[in-house]
Amino acid sequence: MKILDKFFKGCFAIWAISCVCVFAVIGCFFAVKGIYTEFFVQENPENMDLKADGFTIENYNVVLDVHEDNKVDVTENIVVNWYESKHHGIYKFTPEWLNYTGKDGKTIKRKSILTNYIAVDEQYSVDKVKSKPRIKIGSPNITLPTGDKEYIIKYTYNMGKDPFKGFDEFIFHAFGDYWGTRISNASLEIHLPKGIETETINFFADKYRKDNINKFINYTVSGNKIIASLSDDYPLYKSLTVDIEFPEGYFVGGSNNYGYGSLAIILAVIGITVWVYLIWDKYGKDYEKRSRTVEFYPPENLNSAEIGYIFGNRNYKKLTISLLISLAAKGYIKINENDDKEIEIINFMEIPKIKNYENIFGKIKKREIEVKRLKKSDDTLNSEENTMMKYLFRKNDTKKINANIDKFLKVRDSLVNKGYIKIISDNNDERLHEIRSTKKIKDLLTNEGYDVDSLSEKEIEDIIKHKYEHINSEYYKQLEIYNTERAKLEPLSEIEDEIYSKLFENESNVILSKHKTFYTVFSKVKKSVEDELKYKIKDKVASSKIKFAILASFISLILSMVAYRYVEDLNPMFSFMYYVSFGCIFVDIFFAFIMKRKTEYGEIIRARVFGFRDFLVRVEKDDLEALVEKDPKYFYNILPYTYVLNVSKKWIKKFEDIPIPEVDMGTIDYSSGSDVFSISNHVYYPTPSYSSSSSGGGCSSCGGGCSSCGGGCSSCGGGGSW
Repeated sequence: MKILDKFFKGCFAIWAISCVCVFAVIGCFFAVKGIYTEFFVQENPENMDLKADGFTIENYNVVLDVHEDNKVDVTENIVVNWYESKHHGIYKFTPEWLNYTGKDGKTIKRKSILTNYIAVDEQYSVDKVKSKPRIKIGSPNITLPTGDKEYIIKYTYNMGKDPFKGFDEFIFHAFGDYWGTRISNASLEIHLPKGIETETINFFADKYRKDNINKFINYTVSGNKIIASLSDDYPLYKSLTVDIEFPEGYFVGGSNNYGYGSLAIILAVIGITVWVYLIWDKYGKDYEKRSRTVEFYPPENLNSAEIGYIFGNRNYKKLTISLLISLAAKGYIKINENDDKEIEIINFMEIPKIKNYENIFGKIKKREIEVKRLKKSDDTLNSEENTMMKYLFRKNDTKKINANIDKFLKVRDSLVNKGYIKIISDNNDERLHEIRSTKKIKDLLTNEGYDVDSLSEKEIEDIIKHKYEHINSEYYKQLEIYNTERAKLEPLSEIEDEIYSKLFENESNVILSKHKTFYTVFSKVKKSVEDELKYKIKDKVASSKIKFAILASFISLILSMVAYRYVEDLNPMFSFMYYVSFGCIFVDIFFAFIMKRKTEYGEIIRARVFGFRDFLVRVEKDDLEALVEKDPKYFYNILPYTYVLNVSKKWIKKFEDIPIPEVDMGTIDYSSGSDVFSISNHVYYPTPSYSSSSSGGGCSSCGGGCSSCGGGCSSCGGGGSW
């Protein structure tokens, strides 16, 4: 049994972990998407099926004025050949976050600050797309002619403090790795703050020092100036990175380009997780587990549905059928299988029903009188007449009266005679004719010797009322007998009594598959059991805190995304804090899962229920024989409980060699679990109706395309046309 318990707990754990993983995958989707874009697409622009639109780059010269504090004044001279005349200009991206690989082979992420982003002698605008600064050059009102056009772009690129230890290094990605076209006549001019050694200069076609292209670069060093140009033998489609090594101390000073916004947000996320933990520790941490105790009978005289609920069974159809078996065991019903293999439920005796004379008048139209006000009430009317006038004409000058008819009739003639009201219509004659012609009424009065046509409505009603009062005096005699007989049986719980009444609401014997409303009792069993036990077993406060933990996980997710994707000012040496913040989401979800706990009573009663179940599984033959001798119906009384505790087969098997006193519970074979508990298959259910709908066949939210960066997707920058 312990192995089985562990198996189910393991299944639950797997389910819980799966839910956590699904939530985390959904939650982190945008983060993963961003990482993919940054580290796959941006590093491998050839994976993007994009190309320059309408232009080629005929000349690209970059001038770098490098300062001792690692600030770089950049001037880019770009000569574009427009071979199409439908465009307005170009745009260029210059990312502030980039990866740099030093001579020690370590790759770091570094933030620079871009300022003074301008286009010389051109109309332009500067914005950000996907957190990358973009300069957009040209006028929407001007279409450029074909031919060459030169663009001069300037900006200051503050690379901040030198991050390398034991050496200094200037690494600059001079040309963006995606323009969508070959860059012809690429050249580079670097003005350094101090002199350099020529052998420390390298040029790479990537950002990781793996693709050295020095042999394709013609460069000269003169003092602190480097002039380099790319050989025509090397087609430049990717980035070009210049890497110059210096001794420690070459760069001095430099600004701290990192802020504390992301760190503050991450600390807030950690604080939320600590808060969730404290909430769990106070409200969700389980009470001490109670030891299982041996129970010969259901604890606290709970019915089988309640025991099943405590055990964890939430199949309310099964719980209801167990109560049906309990009704048979207590002698209230018999369960038979008829010749047509249908389950028939027989009441031990018919429940007396009171007969109401008013039902005879139920389908007859009510009396309705329509009146019209001729003049308003005044002091000449008495109090009853005044009251009636106010009641009749509160809103309109006409009124249809179908209630308080007797009160109206008392003052009707007086108000009519005084000229205050006029009777428009009265269905009294029509109603009286309908009453006299109703077969039930006519037969009853005729059998009593009355001439129906000579009686008024009031006389008919009085005679019938008197007749039914006599009939119902017999009802009370039968009810007294019924209650006396029922008192001899074991008492029913409230929900058992409701099931019993529901079974026989229309007749004494019912075919379960033809009882059109019995299935509705399943929801009543659910409500009854939960109302009685839910918050006696489950800690209500702990349950309410679950939503706070879930809300906290969503807030943590949003804050983590804001820190990682939007604020993005964390020093890379603390980048592990991003993982900490995303880890906090998992922790919040975990505590949401385990926040639910039982009350102290819940722990006690659950231990007793499991102790009762253990007894049913492990009880020896001698003990059972003693219990049956003490209580001949012990097998039958306990049978419903074994059903909801999933041990009915074992329970029945234990009585193979134990004689059981015969009890008249119907023709069902109670020694066969398959016969007893197949009853649920005979319950009538209404046929469900289904409807289908179509979504229209497409998604138009993307408008036909999804472009990140408007055509430029390079971690080193790049551009395009518009």
